[in-house]
Amino acid sequence: MKYIINLTVTFDPDNRLLILKSDTQQSVELSKPATRLLNELINNNRVNLVRDDILKNVWEDYGFSPSNASLNNHISELRKAFSNLGINKDIIFTVPRVGFRMDAEIHPIQKGITEQTPNDNVPALNEGLTVSPEGTSPDIDEHKDGSSIYRSLKKHRMLSFVLALLLLLTTLIGMTTLIHTKKESISFLLTHEKCSIYNLNDNKPNKAYTAKIIKEMAEEGIDCSREDLDIFYAEAHPDNERLRVRLLAACSKIDTTRYKNCLNYKTVE
Repeated sequence: MKYIINLTVTFDPDNRLLILKSDTQQSVELSKPATRLLNELINNNRVNLVRDDILKNVWEDYGFSPSNASLNNHISELRKAFSNLGINKDIIFTVPRVGFRMDAEIHPIQKGITEQTPNDNVPALNEGLTVSPEGTSPDIDEHKDGSSIYRSLKKHRMLSFVLALLLLLTTLIGMTTLIHTKKESISFLLTHEKCSIYNLNDNKPNKAYTAKIIKEMAEEGIDCSREDLDIFYAEAHPDNERLRVRLLAACSKIDTTRYKNCLNYKTVE
């Protein structure tokens, strides 16, 4: 999974890259330990991580010998990489006598959505077509096979699909920002450990429905045993066998009316 950090930098752990969103030609390649370390910090964003836990999760669990010196060196590598890409504000903090904490705005890039470079914004709908000299009707280029046309149309449909998903996600985010003023319009389902779970659909949930939400929370790595969270869940097109979209938001609370941040998750079937 990729992540957008502070709306400025994209983290691609599979390719070990930090990429500037405004100019994808500018990127920094990370070492393997630094990539694992950044993953650990992102997964525990705004949580104080103990040095021993970091060393175990980033080094020992992967069969490498841990050391505080190595941890310090790779923390420096990450700070320098962010600085080189224009994030001048420190987002990785040293917690004295404890360890480290990342404090950033993190947005996961979910399943079914891929980032687009500027050249990908407009699909080549006319690929494989030529226009007659009179300009009245297009003819299929004899030198292009049918597969090229199929790929072009498929890409166009995918772009429309992605835009529809983004609209759904934007709607969900807007709803979660208004929770503290309109909580009476949202259906409270249950309390799971430290999490309060709310349903954004109009349906009357049963035990199977709530069990599905808890299962999806576990699959996304939402740990209700560690933090007091408000969870918001919605389904789009639940009866459509060809397209089901499930949206999940996990919001960290400052108090009863305000949130620190909300992480949003989307699943497409």
